[in-house]
Amino acid sequence: MGILTFYAFMFALLGGWGIWLLMQWRGLPDFSNAVYNSMTEKGLLSPTVGREEFKEAFIRCEAPVAASYRWVSALVSLIALPLLVLIFNTIYDFFWRLGGAVPGPLERGYMFHTFLTFVFVMAVIVGLLYLVTAHYYRHAPPSLKSEIRRLEGQPA
Repeated sequence: MGILTFYAFMFALLGGWGIWLLMQWRGLPDFSNAVYNSMTEKGLLSPTVGREEFKEAFIRCEAPVAASYRWVSALVSLIALPLLVLIFNTIYDFFWRLGGAVPGPLERGYMFHTFLTFVFVMAVIVGLLYLVTAHYYRHAPPSLKSEIRRLEGQPA
């Protein structure tokens, strides 16, 4: 499989995942109405809570935000990692040539270079996931239960 075929396949997978996420986002208002109807029928929701208030709270709490963050992370990784590996290899070659360009185990393509490239890629991925996860949990949506309590005027 060629590199262009691989990237086309990966972008197609990301596109399919993105379309699925878009459908999830677009279906939230209708689903919130169904949940509102169900909760009012079962007596789980106070009559003081309006449909529009519940809809806004439901979308804020139950939207696929985490999946959207994962999708953006996958897209950034797919685009940025090859460029970052290219920059890493350029810097590695610079230092290899600075050291005399001695043929042998430090040359590009040998085990030491492959290992350092692997460590670099893992560090970039872990760093990206750390940043995305930290941002998500700093701005995490509230639970639907706490939002319903807030809408009903009860202390959270």
